[in-house]
Amino acid sequence: MLIRLIRPHSNFGKSLFYLLVGYLVIGLSGCTTPPRTEKPPTSVARAMETRSFSGNLKTVLKASINSLQDMDYTIEVLNSDVGLITASRTTENKKAKLASEGPQEGMTDSEKACLAIGAIAIIAVIAAAIFDDDEDDNRRGGRRGGSNIYTGGSNDNGPDGPMIYRYKVTINLTELNGEETNVRVSASGEVEQDGKILSTGGVHEPEFFQKFFAGMNQGLFLDENQPIKTN
Repeated sequence: MLIRLIRPHSNFGKSLFYLLVGYLVIGLSGCTTPPRTEKPPTSVARAMETRSFSGNLKTVLKASINSLQDMDYTIEVLNSDVGLITASRTTENKKAKLASEGPQEGMTDSEKACLAIGAIAIIAVIAAAIFDDDEDDNRRGGRRGGSNIYTGGSNDNGPDGPMIYRYKVTINLTELNGEETNVRVSASGEVEQDGKILSTGGVHEPEFFQKFFAGMNQGLFLDENQPIKTN
């Protein structure tokens, strides 16, 4: 029985077998949702998102903009009066994991897709075995006629397009005094595929914020050490 399923003799069985393999390969690629991290406590998140820099609001604001641009973000809102920056980025490459905001209830879309794929696979295997047996009986009975060849196109519900990652960053700057400015960064994102939102959540990876603040430090250092032009 197992050999018959792996190596079907009938044209219909072979067509169904190859269709099933292709369906599983495409469908199972959408069974996993993007990995998620747990949201840290508020105190931990604020410590990770906040840094103080030497310089007035204007100087630190400029360093924030430069760091965002170095990370390929597009500035959407810039308000130097209140010290607010928002920026976004859309890419096919994952830049940070999204945090789970709370326990999920019920089955996710991916889990439902996997369940449907498994059910279809079982039905297809049973159908292949039945029709393969029928065609063997036809051969033994000496019947003539065209072979039952399944030529229908695949009707898979698996994902076709790439995953699209959209990130949004909000930066609040507060001038503590004329020589120091506080910077707090918050980030969120969503993952989309074939027009469907797979997941949303905040970004709480330390590496993400370390990269941003390192870019700010570099920008401030370069600004402070620019050679003075003389005529």
